Amino acid sequence: MPPDARQNHLLAALPEAEWQRWQPHLEPVDLPLGKVLYESGTRLNHVVFPTTAIVSLLYVLEDGTSAEIAVVGNEGLVGISLFMGGGTTPSRAVVQSAGLIRYARGRITVLDRSGLEARTCECYAVVKKEYDRLLPDTPAR
Repeated sequence: MPPDARQNHLLAALPEAEWQRWQPHLEPVDLPLGKVLYESGTRLNHVVFPTTAIVSLLYVLEDGTSAEIAVVGNEGLVGISLFMGGGTTPSRAVVQSAGLIRYARGRITVLDRSGLEARTCECYAVVKKEYDRLLPDTPAR
């Protein structure tokens, strides 16, 4: 298991003996932006402990629209109904933010600048160009 698995707060909180018991059953999973982890009503057969991604749980309404009912990050797990004895869930789980930034205690750290720039609209380039024009790198004399 990669050492970053314990970036998930639930896994990090496990006593060492429990961590040793769980570790062989864990496997890393790529969670790219937009990936659907499960659909409403489908049978769950695994849970996901996010370490760097944020997952939205969406309730799909009768007219096909959806409403976000919960957000899960590295403080929790996706698929809690499996632990609670239910094999299915009425929500859809979609990765909303992936490994690009880290936010902790009011501090934002960019982990993958090129990836972050690739996922933003052209607005970023417009704002950056204006910023560079108005605040050049050379110090004022």
